[in-house]
Amino acid sequence: MAAPITRTLGRFASELTYDKLPASAVQAVRTAFTDSIAVMFYGMPFPITGKAARLIETRGPGAAARLYLGTERASVTDAAFANSAAIGACVFDDVAFAGCHTSVILVPALLAQADATGASGRDVIAAYAAGYETWARLAERDKDAYSSKGWHATAVFGAMAGAAAIANLRRFDAEQATRALSIAAAMSGGITHSFDYEIGPIQVARAASGGVMAANLAHEGVSAADDAIERPGRGVLHALSPRGQVDLDTPIDDLGRAWRLESVGIHVKQHPVGNMLQRAIDGLLDLVREHDVAVGQVERIEALISLAQMEVHRKSPSASGPHTVPSHSIGVALAAALIDRKVTFAHLADAFVQRPDVQRVMQRVEIVPSADIAADTTPNLGFSGGIRLHLSDRRVLESPSVPFARGHWTRRLSADELWRKFEGGAGAYLQPAAARALFDDLQQLDKLDSTRRLNQGR
Repeated sequence: MAAPITRTLGRFASELTYDKLPASAVQAVRTAFTDSIAVMFYGMPFPITGKAARLIETRGPGAAARLYLGTERASVTDAAFANSAAIGACVFDDVAFAGCHTSVILVPALLAQADATGASGRDVIAAYAAGYETWARLAERDKDAYSSKGWHATAVFGAMAGAAAIANLRRFDAEQATRALSIAAAMSGGITHSFDYEIGPIQVARAASGGVMAANLAHEGVSAADDAIERPGRGVLHALSPRGQVDLDTPIDDLGRAWRLESVGIHVKQHPVGNMLQRAIDGLLDLVREHDVAVGQVERIEALISLAQMEVHRKSPSASGPHTVPSHSIGVALAAALIDRKVTFAHLADAFVQRPDVQRVMQRVEIVPSADIAADTTPNLGFSGGIRLHLSDRRVLESPSVPFARGHWTRRLSADELWRKFEGGAGAYLQPAAARALFDDLQQLDKLDSTRRLNQGR
């Protein structure tokens, strides 16, 4: 008999309060909000951000929620959509478990809803935790990666997690929160084939707004099954499961005791490219900086990957085929790291990628699957970080495989490193003092009496 997953998660979302959270979970949420707002600024110049904003029809000075923490306003649902599209536009947002990007869903939805209600920083922290923990418990019930069946896990789980978060923020009772989750289950959808097209961030933004809409529908009394998540043969987990190996029977009995925000946390990207490339860039940068390697010395670059991760890589539409884009190209990433010793948005533009010297380096990059590298416990972490440089003087330099990239929850960025990333995005739009004030407010989010204080300062 299936466990009461929907009702258990609904009750948890309705009962969670800030005072129940461990300190490290609060720190993880502060990091998530800080990084997401930075990435929102990075994403604002992207064409899809403007296209998404032009789609919404509720803009006006009397609307409930702000766009991009600025002066323009829209409905809560539309603001969540537009702000999520901006965060998702540039492949720079944080990552959590199973390749899922929790913050691109939860942060814009919660900030929009908090604008409407005047919620405090502690309120939105608790709500983020409700959404994150709900999401984690759903994602870990299947042995197989959702991407192996073509599902984009962020898009398919995002509406349910968002509904749990909004239900918590709006202080729904257990019955309302359960219905919000069930309604959101009917809104699941998103495919990996969207990754290299502008529809990619839109399917994520739709999930962010879907969580808000599901909560609104539940508040209006719209009916939905109280087992929409776990129903055998008919619920969302069974429908999504790549090979039908989803666990529908084990009850969730450790909510509020075992926090995934503590054990998994938030992983902040240092490089504006796909998650699968992060460790490889770190490995190459370590070698070229330690040995002062010049471009002309390098005859071949081997990027090492486990056999299990290579299978994930082969199936990724972002890794091969006619529509490969620079943000998912191992060749572009390693060429930038070797030539300029950094990877930035400028390195993803055609002006850099098409340079003859860049093309020559890209042709020297070889992906090397290795049985000696253990499979990652999370299937979407990609290249191991192991890099071999074959030099013209016949030396071979090698960086070791590493479990996690810098910025991972186990290798957290310092406050100064997080500020540098934040400044890089916000600095294009805000005066230095305003950018610093916004960063400081986000870093002490739990001290704010209202998140309406978070603004562009202009």
